[in-house]
Amino acid sequence: MNRPSCPATATPASRGAAVAGAVAAVLHVPLALAHAGASLPLALVLLVMALVCLPCAGHLWRAPSPRTWRAVALAGSLVLVAHAALLLAPPLSVPSPGVRLDVAGSAGHAGHATALGGTAAWHSPALLAVVSALTAAQVVACLVLLERSRRPSGATGASVTMTR
Repeated sequence: MNRPSCPATATPASRGAAVAGAVAAVLHVPLALAHAGASLPLALVLLVMALVCLPCAGHLWRAPSPRTWRAVALAGSLVLVAHAALLLAPPLSVPSPGVRLDVAGSAGHAGHATALGGTAAWHSPALLAVVSALTAAQVVACLVLLERSRRPSGATGASVTMTR
């Protein structure tokens, strides 16, 4: 049985998902720069995560395929799990050698690098919530549009009952 594929051209929904992914990825760059002094490995992970998102956003913008929808939904889900883990993690209490962090009174992800000089604005729970909301919206859009791409043309999703 042949499955219909996603349209060769982008739709407003696919472009919205692309914008959400690109904005969320770009917001990780200042976070990576803020973490560079305290944890270079964490900064590199943030940059790699952002760079991985951008090609998928490009595919969603131009001509999304079911493979792209699945990849973006999976990657976005993993990002949401990572965000939840960071929010639930205890604050950073042992700084890297030569780096002074003031994390007293901070909690989880939001307090990891606030003493690095001006990073609190880029490293707030509100920003994490915005990025998480954008990512969640992107995952939902991907899953909905992937499901729509599997339906034959003209199918509405309503069940059809055969009678004799």
